[in-house]
Amino acid sequence: MNTAIPTTAVSLRLDQCAKGASVRVVTLIEQPLFGAQDEHVSLRLKELGFLPGARLKVIGFGLLGADPLAVQVNGTKFALRRAEAAKICVEPVSG
Repeated sequence: MNTAIPTTAVSLRLDQCAKGASVRVVTLIEQPLFGAQDEHVSLRLKELGFLPGARLKVIGFGLLGADPLAVQVNGTKFALRRAEAAKICVEPVSG
């Protein structure tokens, strides 16, 4: 079952967030770059805790703002490729 929504309906993706941003996961969307493996990538992200409602903090970026993107979710730090972060739609939260 594909529960992804079109990217036009979402205003902010995790890969677009600034360092230090506190955000909440809204949903995961399709990323054509992954092709047939897109559902597997979504499942893996969910297993790691990137679920709707989860609060994240953007910790930093690789050299010159490139890969990886470091985020903290549920007290655990993860490094994501920008393509993976582009699957995660978020909304800003205070604090």
